[in-house]
Amino acid sequence: MNHSFQIIISGRVQGVGFRPFVYNLATEFGLTGYVSNNELGVIIIASGEPERVFEFHKTIKKKYPKNAKITAIKVSEFTTKEKFEIFYIKPTAENISANLPLTPDFAICESCKDEVIDSENKRYFYPFTTCTQCGPRYAITRKFPFERENTSMNEFRMCQACSEEYRNPKDIRFHSQTSSCPDCGVQLSFTDKENQKIIGTNLQIFKRISDELKKGKIIAVKNISGYLLLCDGRNSEAIMELRSRKRRLKKPFAVLFPNFSQVVANLNCNKIEEKQLKSVEAPIVILNLKDQSNLAVGEIAPEMRTIGALLPNSGILQLISFVFNAPLIATSGNFHGAPICTNEKEATTILKPIADFFLHHNLEIEHPQDDSVIKFSEKNKVKIILRRSRGFAPNFKTDFCNDTNQKIVCLGGDLKNTITISPNNQCYVSEYNGDLSNYDAYERFDKKIKKYLQIFDFLPEVIICDKHPNYHNSQIISDFTDAKNQKEILKVQHHEAHFTAILGEKKLWGRKNILGVIWDGMGFGNENEIYGGEFLRYNANKIKRVGHLEYYPWIMGDKMSKNPKIAAFSISGNNTFLRNFFDENELKIYKNEIGLAKIKTSSMGRLFDAVAFTLGFLDNISFEGEAGLYLENLAQRGYNKPVLGLEDYLKNEIITNLVPVRRILLQIITARKKNVDLEIIALNFHYTLVKCIEKVAKFSKAKELAFSGGVFQNSVLIDLIVDHLKPKYKLHFHKIVSPNDENISFGQLNYYLHIKK
Repeated sequence: MNHSFQIIISGRVQGVGFRPFVYNLATEFGLTGYVSNNELGVIIIASGEPERVFEFHKTIKKKYPKNAKITAIKVSEFTTKEKFEIFYIKPTAENISANLPLTPDFAICESCKDEVIDSENKRYFYPFTTCTQCGPRYAITRKFPFERENTSMNEFRMCQACSEEYRNPKDIRFHSQTSSCPDCGVQLSFTDKENQKIIGTNLQIFKRISDELKKGKIIAVKNISGYLLLCDGRNSEAIMELRSRKRRLKKPFAVLFPNFSQVVANLNCNKIEEKQLKSVEAPIVILNLKDQSNLAVGEIAPEMRTIGALLPNSGILQLISFVFNAPLIATSGNFHGAPICTNEKEATTILKPIADFFLHHNLEIEHPQDDSVIKFSEKNKVKIILRRSRGFAPNFKTDFCNDTNQKIVCLGGDLKNTITISPNNQCYVSEYNGDLSNYDAYERFDKKIKKYLQIFDFLPEVIICDKHPNYHNSQIISDFTDAKNQKEILKVQHHEAHFTAILGEKKLWGRKNILGVIWDGMGFGNENEIYGGEFLRYNANKIKRVGHLEYYPWIMGDKMSKNPKIAAFSISGNNTFLRNFFDENELKIYKNEIGLAKIKTSSMGRLFDAVAFTLGFLDNISFEGEAGLYLENLAQRGYNKPVLGLEDYLKNEIITNLVPVRRILLQIITARKKNVDLEIIALNFHYTLVKCIEKVAKFSKAKELAFSGGVFQNSVLIDLIVDHLKPKYKLHFHKIVSPNDENISFGQLNYYLHIKK
């Protein structure tokens, strides 16, 4: 006797080919009924012999689509008067209020790669070839659920051939919401910088692009999630021209390789890194250079021994790489510091001074995103997220749960801004938005919030922001509040948000005496104190500041974070060794500033700047974290030396809850005077910090340590922590969100859910 059962599946199950998978499986098991999207994910009504339905259910759990992530499956008997003759895919009900993860963008799959270079295939050189397992998802989403009519692909009506594929259960495009072909799909437009259109077939256009790249030209390419700037990665002059035009003097460029074999010809890549490069997220992965390389290394990454590598993540990049067949610089289509360009009008206006040619297309990008960037620590292979964006955004974890029934918006910080919203039980952490002091970045931030309100059809009941009184993003609060429409507004201290971000990511709630080591450049403490080197304790859902770096004067305002010599002077107290690097006027000004200084800081970032200056980094900082990166690379070379004798510069110091930064810098100056190898000094500075953590942990009687803040993007520091503290302590590092300020908005949400009373 047949019975009907209802199966509700939650998680990342929309936009991953789940319904066609269920349809084919149900047909194979001889069941009748239907599968449909609903507000929680996917709903299945299956009729048949109970044994077959149960086996069907077990098979779903074992063989679901590779890009899906199931968090829950609920099965119950279902009573219905309807008699099902077949199994079918039922259209999604209108106006549902979705409560499930958004699907991120997926890199082009191997099958679609093969199709676009097959001259016998109808999609030959059609760069928007996708299937149920690959292509844009989040980038083109307008609202829930993930149906074609709710995306910008809705502007392109399927032709008869594509419609037949869409209805064919045996086809890889069965119920593929992004499917299209040259006859009905997205159209390319190739122009010069004067906006003169260059006519040709897709094949001719891609060959012309390759020819221009070989001539040293710079091409602005509209990828699936925004514009990229491309030039020949072997051509020093072209790369330096790109640097000049983009106003990006030193920050390393990423390199797009046409295939993995060319990656390993130039870079060292282990199995873990290879897996990430080839993953559906397809991030940029930071890899070590080989001694022999045909790349213009000095121009790509000045003074570095690493390169950010990526493989083609879309049909557009696949075809450009296939024809050019050599490494390409692939950097965000923007001026340094501004957000990535997203449409033709914006690109032709902003990028005209940079690009020689433009490749546009007419698919609207709803959510522009930079490429995600990750690296692994060299010794212990700890994953470090440097930028969380395309491929990872906007979901946090499929098992996150907000059970307050409140609709929450978290505005994050000003630098490396992200937004976190929780309009239901889920948590959505936006892609990296940039620095909100940039007008265009703020506009993008503003539009992002409005799009989230549209996608989820909600108005916030709770708004959470940073305590800093001058952060730009707090301006938007007035958009949601008036005399008739009051909201709950909460301000969270910057480093407490960092701490609750790692506590939330690792689900450490309810535990006792966890020491948070929160180190970054700066965050608002109070009117007279800028924090940045903090020790916080979590105990029974309460957070207390229990230690920090000893204070030193914050002088010269924002100049201090851009010129490492100012930090060195402030911390060292006019040390005679450093005095030679200052002229008389500077000495007079800085001495006077220190005497008048009303603001103190515990910034770890500025300590790194000061040490980097002492060890040879004498320039102004051209991009955030540059001095710290210089120091990390010095230390890494020291770490790799065959004979390693680590020295704790504070070995005989009694440390309880304050780290004596002046003493550390003076010890480094002493080592410098003795002509100790700079790489060994840099390594021992990192080791000294690890020993300081250990001493504060002992004083605090903590057995678990949780790390957050931009300093913990430093792979040498992480490896030393693992080597020397793991046997004694349980260590918690970020693996899902970045340790930098991108996690502030996520931390704000966790603070509200678990700390605020």
